[in-house]
Amino acid sequence: MKKEEIKYDPVRDNFLKTISYISTNPNNFLKVTGLVSVILLVFIIYSNNSNKQKLADNRFISVATNKHLDNKIDLSIPNFKEVLASFKPSESYNQAYIYLFNYYLENNLIDSLDLMIKKSKFDSKDKNIEASLNMMYGDYYLRKDETDKAISNYKKAIKSFTINDRTNYAKIKLCMLYKDLSMLDDFTKLFSTIEYDSITDFQLKSLYEQISIKN
Repeated sequence: MKKEEIKYDPVRDNFLKTISYISTNPNNFLKVTGLVSVILLVFIIYSNNSNKQKLADNRFISVATNKHLDNKIDLSIPNFKEVLASFKPSESYNQAYIYLFNYYLENNLIDSLDLMIKKSKFDSKDKNIEASLNMMYGDYYLRKDETDKAISNYKKAIKSFTINDRTNYAKIKLCMLYKDLSMLDDFTKLFSTIEYDSITDFQLKSLYEQISIKN
């Protein structure tokens, strides 16, 4: 009878080597195990603290947002400022940034907007949120009479939006700027990409009709 060939099992081999090492070097093994245990414990504590901090941040921004929506501006604005000053980059930070930026924009507080942009830690993976901020940046630069930067940000918004009506709104807004600047070739080219039948919002359809080159 022929002997069966024993196949090499790397997992089994490494396991046996580890057992052998533990047997011959018990003290070293305990040191290594203790170090690994400490590292794992620190990681677990850090993860738990991070989760707790995220929950606390989310609660804080939710309360601030509710105040803002309830028109308690004198209470919400200081909260949003606190978030920008003390929070790390996060969706909570992004939310506060957008609300505060929009507030400054509505009140034409250009110096405050300049400072916000300079110190910005805004970073969102959500394309529609990013595009919405590009729209606000476009409005901001338009008020500063920096039309090239305004156009650039409106174009970024058009590329980023994944919601059809928002894309059309960005296109219409840029078309309005092109028309005001008498950039008729750019206007015609962009306007031709807007599909009227795809617009679902009534007010947006009305705006589309108002900017027609024929008017």
